[in-house]
Amino acid sequence: MGTKFEGVDILGFLGQVVELHTQHYKDDFDIDKELIPKLALSGEPEDRRLLWMSRPCGTYTLREREVHLEDSYANNVWRFYHEQTKDPVLAYAISIKDVRDGKVIGNIYPLDYGSHVERTKSLTCPIEKVSVVFEDGTNIIIPYQNRRRLINELMPMHGNPKSMTDLPENEHELAMILKRERFKRSYHAVSGDIKEYIDGLENNTLRGKLKEARTAAATSPKPPSPNKGPER
Repeated sequence: MGTKFEGVDILGFLGQVVELHTQHYKDDFDIDKELIPKLALSGEPEDRRLLWMSRPCGTYTLREREVHLEDSYANNVWRFYHEQTKDPVLAYAISIKDVRDGKVIGNIYPLDYGSHVERTKSLTCPIEKVSVVFEDGTNIIIPYQNRRRLINELMPMHGNPKSMTDLPENEHELAMILKRERFKRSYHAVSGDIKEYIDGLENNTLRGKLKEARTAAATSPKPPSPNKGPER
């Protein structure tokens, strides 16, 4: 059974995770702090369903939909740190609900990163086409396999690509995968206490263990100095 935190300040919560778990490349989170509010204002519902990870060296914000597209950039990033490294990863699913007083509000579900990656491997759809929006505003759908060549051919006429959206072979299949995953996540989750959760993280992260070690060293009896003579 999982945990959920409902109606929380998303960036405030993620910021606490970063402070505890991400020691290097914290400027990755600066990118997240720009991206997530933009996605919160999007009229596209899938822009408001995200997967986020914190590693010792950086963070990532990914659209959940794209993680379930086989061999997409998001899918490769999400799998990489489980399959190719031993980095400890804290992972979360995010459902953005609203923006209130400048804060992005929504629900956050902590994930078992390794288990989620393994399950995702069997829950992906192949990419068939790519929707490309160019600098001049032209939107063209092209075959995924030939995308690089075709984009290069179209750039002299339409400018550089501003955005690219991968399109699955079967949109209905992808929609059903996402619907089932989200239903199971929500149905089996129980409301958690954020302070209790963050306190638990602090005790189990590298920073928390270092703090515990320092405290133990400061309070433990010191060994006798090697230059000290025998007591009389």
